[in-house]
Amino acid sequence: MPPTRWFWGVVVRVDEAREALEDVAGLAGADGVRPQDPRTGHITLFYAPLRGRRAAPELAERARAAAAAAAPFDLVCAGFGEFASPERPVAWLGVARGSHHLADLRAALCACDEDCHRHAFVPHLTLAYGEDPAAYGHAREGLAQLAGGVRVETRVEELWIAGFPQSGHPARDLRYVERLPLGPG
Repeated sequence: MPPTRWFWGVVVRVDEAREALEDVAGLAGADGVRPQDPRTGHITLFYAPLRGRRAAPELAERARAAAAAAAPFDLVCAGFGEFASPERPVAWLGVARGSHHLADLRAALCACDEDCHRHAFVPHLTLAYGEDPAAYGHAREGLAQLAGGVRVETRVEELWIAGFPQSGHPARDLRYVERLPLGPG
């Protein structure tokens, strides 16, 4: 059997989103709508190519200088948004404060390794994935209403190398592996 490949990336952990993600799980836990695990609220800054299960330290070593060059900053996530897709829509909270810091970090990280992100960078905190678009359509109004009342504030002082197996799903299988402290403020 061939070794399992992993999706690796650099993320901002947003542990303060746990309560909101628990509420989403209660609302969107129906078949066909997969809520983000409340223990893994995050904003992805960088997607690396598929690599082996033990590739996190190597990616961390390349990204460490980019993290150290950035000062800690405040981040606020608020406002419902979604990536509309006929195959798999995604509900998310937008970034109301701190997006320019995230964009700067992303640019520095992209200079460290090959980026595999296929879309324009829209910083966001994923709430749920519509694995079945029809089921998502039924849950959408409730997700939008719930997200409309959520405001998550955090101080970003570190980035994380995070990943999940190719056969897994980012909503349930994401693991934080390597911590990358930001530089002095």
